[in-house]
Parts: sequence; C-alpha cells; structure tokens
Amino acid sequence: MQIQHADAFRTAISAVLGAPPDPAPLEAEVLDVVSADGYRREHIKYQVSPGDWSYAYLLIPDNLQGPVPVVYAHHRHENKFSVGKSEIVGLAGDNDYAIGLELVQRGFIVFAPDAICFGERRSPKSSGDTFDLAYNFHQLALRLLRGETLLKKVLWDVSRGLDYLTTRSEVDAHAIGFMGCGYGANMALWSAALEPRIRATVAHGSIMSYREQLRRGRWFHAEFVVPRLVQVADVPHILSMIAPRACLLSSVGNDLDSAEIYQKALPTYQAQGTANRLSIYHYPDSTTFDARMRFNAYTWLQSWLKFS
Repeated sequence: MQIQHADAFRTAISAVLGAPPDPAPLEAEVLDVVSADGYRREHIKYQVSPGDWSYAYLLIPDNLQGPVPVVYAHHRHENKFSVGKSEIVGLAGDNDYAIGLELVQRGFIVFAPDAICFGERRSPKSSGDTFDLAYNFHQLALRLLRGETLLKKVLWDVSRGLDYLTTRSEVDAHAIGFMGCGYGANMALWSAALEPRIRATVAHGSIMSYREQLRRGRWFHAEFVVPRLVQVADVPHILSMIAPRACLLSSVGNDLDSAEIYQKALPTYQAQGTANRLSIYHYPDSTTFDARMRFNAYTWLQSWLKFS
C-alpha cells in the first residue's frame, strides 16, 4: 500500500490533535553546570507555555571549534516517572539507555528534557509511581474535556525544546537529530512527522501500529490516546509524513509488525526519490538496547547529520 498526500494527513491529524497550548516566552535559565569527562552538563529551565516550565540536561562536548549537530534524546516511560531525563545522562535507571553519554562522547550535543509528568515535571504532590500514573491520566482527561489532547501537548513541548536549541550558539540548527526508545521511539516518529526542523530520527523498540495494538489488547500510554485518531491515520501514515527526511526504525523481537510499517511507508519515500533515507534494523533475538544496536544507531545518525 502506498501512502500519499502527506499534507492531507497532516491537516487531518492536526484536527484530531486539537488546539495547541498558549505561547509564552522561553525565559530560559541555566540552573547549574557540572564538568564531566570530555563534556559539561548544563541543567536548563525554560517556559513551554504560560506558567508551565520544562527542565532539561544539555550535554556539550569540550573544546568545540564551532556549531555541531545536536540530538534531542527522549526518555523512556516504563511507569518510572521519577527517572525521566536522568536515565539519558546516566544519573538514574538502566545504563543501556544512557544514550546521552555515548552520543556526547561522539561529539554530538545532547538535549535531554523531561516530558510532562516525568522527572522535575511531576506533580508537586507526588507520592510515588502509583500517584504519578494517575496524574498522567489526569493530564489527559483535563485536555480531553477542553477538546485538546495530551499528544498535542507533548509535541508542543518538543517544538519548544527545539526553539531553545536554536538560541544556543554551540548548536548547528541545520543538523538536528532525534532519538528515543519505547515511549521515546513513538515520540521520535511523531515529532519528526510534525516538526520539519528534525533532519534525522531514530525510533528504537515499541514500534507497532495502533490497529495491531488494539487487536492484541495492548495498553496505551496516555499520551497516545487521541479520539478518532485511528479513523484518520496509523503509524505507517505518521512514518510517511517524515519523508523525505531520514528515519531509522530500530526494532526488536516484540515489534511484530515493524517490517509491515516500513513496507507501507517505503513507497512514499520511493516516490520522492529518497528510499535510501528510510531504514529498518531488526533484532529478532533481543528486547533491550544493547551495545551493537546503539553503535548501529549512532553510526546511522552520524551519516545523516554529516558528522564524523
């Protein structure tokens, strides 16, 4: 099946996502700076909408000679709301997902923010993961009552993060990558589809169409509960909207229809003469993100961001 008319899909999807949050000045602030092995880690605060602040870590290699590519590294979910961005930079969680540390050692700048409900963006009343999970669905419910969606909110926050990155002189704004695992993998696809500033994106794990998830009775993260979405589009449509920009699906054994998603989106890339920009690496013997997978993903990103 060839997916066509990306502009029509984008219009239809924008309609079901609902209205965006109100704009606000970034008013960004560097809260802290820590020197590490070959890089520095900045703790950043910036405003994403009126009175709503996001927090991020920015990893910057030492001795830069000019602007370099940046990777927006989105954290996982795993119902571990206290972890968030800290796993990306090796301060908590599983070291296999501390991708920021390996990316910055390769010379990338790494931007690792908390999504709403995670890390420093949990409720101030949080008493642990059980409360945080309920709060996560509360954030969805509030928006549905207003005719909005949580997915629109998290995508808005991604764009605000990119707005911040463009203010940094160290960042090559024409070489922005995106990388995520699990929840972050789905955000990698959605963000690249709707944010043209992202030049290359890597989605690792948890790659499955919504119709397949429904068929299997899989649970959905609150962020991806959007009324009427499956009547408009599914994951192959979202993937096709990234064309002609580069995208890597890095799938593991339990991503059972990832190859089908790739095949459905490929004709859109072929029609634009950019089939080489859509890739799939499948690892049928694993469900994690081991060193070989990370090496392949980083090498792929470097090739598309023209960085070595």
